[in-house]
Amino acid sequence: MDDYNRRHFIRTSIPGFLGLALALPGITAFATRANAKDGRIPENGPINWDAFLTAVERETAQQHLDHWNQAAYVKKAAALASRLNLKDPALAKAFEKSKSGLGNRRVDFYDLEKQLDFQVNLLQFEKNEQIKHHDHPDMTGVILCATGNIDVWNYDLIENPSGKNVLLAETGHATLTQGQVSTLTSKKRNIHRLQANHLTQLVDIFAPPYNKQRAQKSSWFNVDPEPVQQPSGPHKVYKATRR
Repeated sequence: MDDYNRRHFIRTSIPGFLGLALALPGITAFATRANAKDGRIPENGPINWDAFLTAVERETAQQHLDHWNQAAYVKKAAALASRLNLKDPALAKAFEKSKSGLGNRRVDFYDLEKQLDFQVNLLQFEKNEQIKHHDHPDMTGVILCATGNIDVWNYDLIENPSGKNVLLAETGHATLTQGQVSTLTSKKRNIHRLQANHLTQLVDIFAPPYNKQRAQKSSWFNVDPEPVQQPSGPHKVYKATRR
């Protein structure tokens, strides 16, 4: 059985994604990875899919330690993602299979890996498809653009964080192309919006993965199109309503 067949590959819609994430079983990690010698990952150069999963598994295991630093983790995970060989046969097969969903007028989600400490998903957008403002409660995220071109906006909650009516500060806006990465932690840049400019495929790494509690805490936001007038500060601020 090849590496790809050892993984789940299931398509779902946005509304079904959280439920699917809860239902999928954990996948046992394999100790031997294709280009990880003696359990060590090369320090430089491209890494294949299995070596990437080994490295992410090690980094996300540290989230159970008191001194785990989310900002440091997402920096390391982003560096690993940027080294991922996107032509790895396992990924290439996943990218190709995902194209069966083209034309269905929705963003497609495919589960690539789910373990106790993290999950990896493939997202496919057609031109102009978007995922509106939403958060990832108590989670970190690393988003790798595998193909295409997509705009990503990030926001911080700056007023009334647990209420229905909130203020969001736009803390980032980037156009990702192949190999580029966007990150978020549970406290910074955690709310984001994505809109594709072309057919685009993303590889998302979330740690910890979705569970029942995190899925129930997640929110979507209706955001005013124009920012409020702000006397000072580096970021645009928007009024928003939690759905």
